[in-house]
Amino acid sequence: MIFRLLKVQGGRFLGDAVLALAGLAALAALALTGAAFALTLPPLQVDILDAQQHRTGRADVYLNYVEVADAAGLPRGAIGVVIIEGQARLFLVQSDGERKLVGWAENHRLYGPDSKLIGYYAWTPIWSYVYDDKLKKVGQAQCLAYQGVCAAGVAGYLLGLY
Repeated sequence: MIFRLLKVQGGRFLGDAVLALAGLAALAALALTGAAFALTLPPLQVDILDAQQHRTGRADVYLNYVEVADAAGLPRGAIGVVIIEGQARLFLVQSDGERKLVGWAENHRLYGPDSKLIGYYAWTPIWSYVYDDKLKKVGQAQCLAYQGVCAAGVAGYLLGLY
């Protein structure tokens, strides 16, 4: 009924433009609301399991980084993505006052601060697996989100970088 009232010359509806603007406004509001909601979302908590399937720690997976804690809940380290010259890099830091760099990850490989290969990590849509430098499995975690970063963070913990 309203669209009949908005009919203009040439048989086109003025309502088309109104609908388009309303749609853009709704999308913008949704994006802003979603961004604000995403910032307050609690982390996804993931148990870190050793090779014998015992819980040894926990990874808190946030939208843009992962924090790792030991079995007692004490913070051990974190991993995040840093963009350098247009390329994403993964860096591991200790959870101490200095946030000291303890390693970095690239192409399913984990390196210490001296760029020595420490181990490997791999993931499926559900599980992330960690292997030492001799390809012996040292543990796993059920990383359901942000799999690559979660897997690298879990690897840093299981391989003793933090």
